[in-house]
Amino acid sequence: MAERPPPPGNRTPRPRPAPVRWLETAELVLGVALLALVLVLMLTQATQRHLPVDGWVWTGELARLGLVWLSFSLVGYLLGRDEHITLKVVDFVLTGRALRGVWILANLVVAAVGVMCTLEAVELVFGGSPQTTPALRIPISWTYVIPLAGLALMSLRAVANAVLVPEPPQREGRVDSGEAVR
Repeated sequence: MAERPPPPGNRTPRPRPAPVRWLETAELVLGVALLALVLVLMLTQATQRHLPVDGWVWTGELARLGLVWLSFSLVGYLLGRDEHITLKVVDFVLTGRALRGVWILANLVVAAVGVMCTLEAVELVFGGSPQTTPALRIPISWTYVIPLAGLALMSLRAVANAVLVPEPPQREGRVDSGEAVR
């Protein structure tokens, strides 16, 4: 079976280097594992409500922490694939060097914010708070380790986007040279 050529105006994506692909795979596997953890814990909570036994309080606490960890663990993955929440109006107005300039500026702003958030997360992890979580008695500072890693990866991905990615990924419906891309 012959492969179909890409639609007019679409460029084939540049292959990512192997370490970036491995990092993306690891981030995605961690995200799937955390999502499965949240699902199992919530199903456990729902089942416990219908059983004549005492429930485990820690399941709700770990599910809430898992949801936060899921959000922060996937932020670098989403940024690296340009699937994060953004305002894409500029993509429909600008082309060429102007679009590339906005792409670089946006990624540098994200990197700067990520670095500042990473520094705050470092303070939370290594600040030595004596508090623990109510049910599991996990030190609060330990709960910030995954957000710290996620924010650091996000910052690195934003810098890599600004320096290594030649142009923003093409979007469906983007007008390029007077022709709509499907």
